[in-house]
Amino acid sequence: MLGVLCVILLAGCFAGTAAGSGTPRLVSCLPPALRLFGPRPAPPQSLTTPLDATILAQFELFRRPALPSDTPPTRGLAGGKLARELSQDYTLASYYPAYVRQLTVQSGGRRYYVVPAFGRREALPPAGCVSAGARRELVAQQQRRSVEPVYCIIEVGGQVDQPVGCKPFAAIDQYAEIFQSGAFGGESIVDLVPDSVASVRISYRARALIVMSVSDNAILFTPPSPSPRLTADQNLLSRLQVGGYCYRRSPHARWQCTYTRRTKAQRLQYTKTMTDYRQVVAASDPTKIEWLAATGGLISTINPPTACSIAATSVGDLRAPIEG
Repeated sequence: MLGVLCVILLAGCFAGTAAGSGTPRLVSCLPPALRLFGPRPAPPQSLTTPLDATILAQFELFRRPALPSDTPPTRGLAGGKLARELSQDYTLASYYPAYVRQLTVQSGGRRYYVVPAFGRREALPPAGCVSAGARRELVAQQQRRSVEPVYCIIEVGGQVDQPVGCKPFAAIDQYAEIFQSGAFGGESIVDLVPDSVASVRISYRARALIVMSVSDNAILFTPPSPSPRLTADQNLLSRLQVGGYCYRRSPHARWQCTYTRRTKAQRLQYTKTMTDYRQVVAASDPTKIEWLAATGGLISTINPPTACSIAATSVGDLRAPIEG
């Protein structure tokens, strides 16, 4: 297994030339968190300052006093070890322990906790590892990590404590995950909503409306099951996937690699099925999300986010790879 992993890691490197020397050298394109060697980052720092006033004004969840139930009770999360657990789940620079809150929404015995925090800035990949445009976006994301507060959600009570993800408070009204949920079903999505929102209504092209009640500034959304046509497309695309793997019969044997290729008929079938799949997904995704007041009146209409609107607030994925 280690040999295979090393092959994968080496694939993230390319040969370069040291400036002015003409001497070849290896330059790693892997993010620091994915490298096997080197020091591990320190756990996120505990912040004792008040949460940003704008956030407190939007969420009663953080204005209310902390309760005993707001302390995550399982495994390493208890006994003052939350920072260590967060460092395994997320790439955070700091967090607000006084504002950790348990959400009242639950699913199948699973409980959810929200943690206000700041992302940790990561070293940028060397020039040549990504395009100039992608590098500019990475630079902007890293800069936002220092100044944009995020909220991270932790799930406990399942077979394994899961890092659900982090999102900037500035992106509270995007709901990109919900808007892209048409191809998936069954996995619950937990997110926050600001004060005055009593329910959330989700509209579809070819499905009935879904209305969710808000509980303690939070919603729990379970996407509808995929249509039979979408499932059939997914299964066919899975069977038509191509790829390869490498193995060796003993530690001293040479590596052998096996690849699969599609026939011409399979390539045509794959293209046709992929076109149909994209059309079905587009028809299955929500068309709009609405925030409703307790009276049923409309507070705000949220349309599907664009790549530009997501990029304007993104801090990148803060989930920690390879456990931290």
